[in-house]
Amino acid sequence: MKALFFMAAMSIHTLSIAADHGAHVHGAAEIDVVVDGKKVLITLESPADNLLGFERAPKSDYEKNKVKDVAAQLQFAANLFAPNAECKSSKPVVTMPTFSKGEHSDISAEYAFECSNMPTQIKLPLWKNFAGFKGLTVNLVTDKGQKQLKLKPGQVLDLK
Repeated sequence: MKALFFMAAMSIHTLSIAADHGAHVHGAAEIDVVVDGKKVLITLESPADNLLGFERAPKSDYEKNKVKDVAAQLQFAANLFAPNAECKSSKPVVTMPTFSKGEHSDISAEYAFECSNMPTQIKLPLWKNFAGFKGLTVNLVTDKGQKQLKLKPGQVLDLK
């Protein structure tokens, strides 16, 4: 089972590379989703602007607190993703931007879920919790194969 999960994760990585992540676009983000039986792995790659409202070094106390608040929110998978099966998420891996001069800043996060049964849908609370998201490109790998989907605000991810 672990070997299949690893192979699926590598497949999604290959699909992502083949799809050429493209330009850094505010409002757009990409998620890679691997479903292997009762296990779900989700990786989010997003311009910092979608989550913070800016992508340069924070200037004011408000912006500095915003970075801390968003980093804290991203520690809870349920703020972004809610599989429709009873699932437990492990501690996420979140990478906040370093705000290098003259560079676009991105935020990445990886979430792993262990579910009581195989989910068929993932609700996306990120639409409500982070209004900067205007569209998602989803690279999905399941036992049925690989596909890429485009989602708009309010939509859920159907895993069937």
